[in-house]
Amino acid sequence: MSRTVSIGPLKVGGKNPVRIKGMLKGRMDDWPALRREAKRLEREGAEAIRIAVKHKKDSAIAGYIKKRVRVPLVADIHFQHRLALQAIEQGFDGIRLNPLNITGAAQVREVARAAKQNGVSIRVGVNSGGFRQGTGGEGRLARQMVAAVSRYIKLLEKEHFFDIMVSLKASTVPATVKANRLFRDTFQYPLHLGVTASGPFLEGVVKSSLGIGMLLAEGIGEVIRVSLTGPSFWEIRVAKSILQSLGRRHFYPEIISCPTCSRCQVNLVRIVDRFRNEVNRLQSQGVSFPKKIALMGCEVNGPGEAAQAEVGVAFGKGRGVIFRKNKIIGTIPETAHARDILSKMGVL
Repeated sequence: MSRTVSIGPLKVGGKNPVRIKGMLKGRMDDWPALRREAKRLEREGAEAIRIAVKHKKDSAIAGYIKKRVRVPLVADIHFQHRLALQAIEQGFDGIRLNPLNITGAAQVREVARAAKQNGVSIRVGVNSGGFRQGTGGEGRLARQMVAAVSRYIKLLEKEHFFDIMVSLKASTVPATVKANRLFRDTFQYPLHLGVTASGPFLEGVVKSSLGIGMLLAEGIGEVIRVSLTGPSFWEIRVAKSILQSLGRRHFYPEIISCPTCSRCQVNLVRIVDRFRNEVNRLQSQGVSFPKKIALMGCEVNGPGEAAQAEVGVAFGKGRGVIFRKNKIIGTIPETAHARDILSKMGVL
């Protein structure tokens, strides 16, 4: 089990659930838009939000966003350690330092002292892009990443600073997994997992799901941040889906639906899309749902899957049979509205 570390009021590691972190993507010259983005991420389920602090004036955004958002904020710092000191002054709850571009021991010690005095955690974060890969492949890269982090941790520990988290992110799944496994063999500081520079949306979802999911399945990882070339709210949605798929946390009713084939005689894709949208809408209004709902398209696996879920529908030609706790309780036409299906299921 890892140590327990705090990002402001948020407890990370130990027996706490795996946490979800987001990052703002808007322009730093439009603070109202950034505050709206932060509020959206909070609604989606982000439990901490990272903000890139590039200039001295940027750090003041912490107080501005905290007027509307309750989740802790982390300042992403590169190159200039004084930006970290200013971010701590301005009320950020956590600092990310890059040991590949803030390297002076005196600078690191100064940030550690300020962080300790103000109850601010530090994440030591390295990305594969900070290294020039030569021979040796992904194994060598993983070892380089862990070595860079290890040196930094020793500097922080010399200042009796232990409120530390670590991230080791590569743009490939194997290097990311190797680096995090290697780190966990030696240290018990909480790990912030992610695959960096993961590519366009679909590739990014696949890489993130594999890299993060493989490590979580081994019991490695205390925070996740999905990185996608796309809107920031999608990163939170994918992170929640990863955690729920692994049974680590539960956020929304799971919809079990088949991929369809030539046996399917209804437009299941449309039925499932409309059903998911209606469930999302009603859940946002506080409606409670069973943990698992099945929507199946034919008689092969449909009745079994529908019966094994808490509630479900197995569709045939033009209509569906509704199951609840392994019993048939009625039928519904293919054209029924999603709300009518939910009502027939006894959910509404």
